[in-house]
Amino acid sequence: MKIQTMLLALSLTSALTFPAAVAEAQDATSCKTGIVQLTGLRSQGNAPYANVIEAWQKANPCAKVEFTEVPFSQLADKISVLAASDNPPDVLVYDGPNTQSYAAAGILLALDPYLPAGFKDDVLPATLAEHSYQGKVYSPGMEQTTIGLYYNKTLTDAAGITPPPTLATAWTWSQAIEAFKKCQQGPADNPTVWGLGPTRFGNGQPGIVYRDLLFQRSAGDPKADPKSSLYKTYWAQSPDAKEVDGWLNTPEAIAALKIYSDIFNVYKVAPKTGIPNAFIDGKACFYIDTPAVGNALLKDPKIQWGITPFPYFKTPIVHTGSTTLGATQKSKHPEVAAKFVVDMSSGEYLTEILRQRGNLPTLRSLNAKFPVFEQYPMKLFRDQLEQWGQPRPPSPKFAEYDKLVSDALKDIALGSDPKERMDAAVRRLGPILRR
Repeated sequence: MKIQTMLLALSLTSALTFPAAVAEAQDATSCKTGIVQLTGLRSQGNAPYANVIEAWQKANPCAKVEFTEVPFSQLADKISVLAASDNPPDVLVYDGPNTQSYAAAGILLALDPYLPAGFKDDVLPATLAEHSYQGKVYSPGMEQTTIGLYYNKTLTDAAGITPPPTLATAWTWSQAIEAFKKCQQGPADNPTVWGLGPTRFGNGQPGIVYRDLLFQRSAGDPKADPKSSLYKTYWAQSPDAKEVDGWLNTPEAIAALKIYSDIFNVYKVAPKTGIPNAFIDGKACFYIDTPAVGNALLKDPKIQWGITPFPYFKTPIVHTGSTTLGATQKSKHPEVAAKFVVDMSSGEYLTEILRQRGNLPTLRSLNAKFPVFEQYPMKLFRDQLEQWGQPRPPSPKFAEYDKLVSDALKDIALGSDPKERMDAAVRRLGPILRR
């Protein structure tokens, strides 16, 4: 797929520029207890990349690191199986919202003793909240992503549409849908150019929590009375993460989900199935994705493009979170594993990883190293992250939350009744959260 190919090219180009080592190499003969062999598990093609690991090993000659890779769709299951064994990996690279689940299950090692001084003042609040559990930090966080609304400038110019360039002028969903309708081309049931292109995540169908839960959350208000449905709509679960009835299915949430459904079923400005490369191939006016796509387009501008803030109903909001690292509690080398995780999550190692991945740093101290995020269009991602960013509802049962809510959102996009379908998800999810 072209977008994936563009992202891979970005990674390979940057990898060639990283120094062979970021610290003075040391002599392995000084290792008093021999060389520690760390094992790690990650999804295919994920960080830390080979050149970064090589540099770390040269700076830490008494340790070696070897990763096993699995497809992303199998990663969570693989972690569950290996974590229960007597010899789990020392290091995990996993999807960030699972931190609390893994911490509660005793999979991850608390990293507080290993974090550098000033870490909590440097890290983004959303990252710290996502990776903390019962007052302890289980992952430093490696990167942050959020989503924006890309547009094909050739198509929007032709349609007389000027998307807003700042958060202060962001569209509401009503305004965005009007733009999708105005820009779409071709027969209503078989457009040649869609108003809003499909996602590249998963199989291309709608429903992922990372993107689509934002519709209903943006219909809430975090400043409203905490007892109000408006307040509960924004947070989408209770503060103790044990209740979703009256949080996921409030009147405000259902009203927002009705409009979400209408995008696919009434206005028909977005497809229900995936179309590979629809945005890059000029088959979609607008497209929702992360900073990684923008960084790839800056290096290889296949189309004229821009970014506008993610639309909202009442309160602007975007989800944060991305891939992160953790050391396992059962590691036979916890101090070395923790050092590797903290090193990969800070300083020059993290800087290089982010250069290859095109995402935002979790540490404010690294912002100056990524000037691309200092000006439009990429600045919008940093602005959204700092002013609108919230983690997906954090919970020790996030994996179950993510699965059941994603299934409900997908069914609603495919035509199910919003209230009936979200109520059904709530009935299944509630007992799981309260266990």
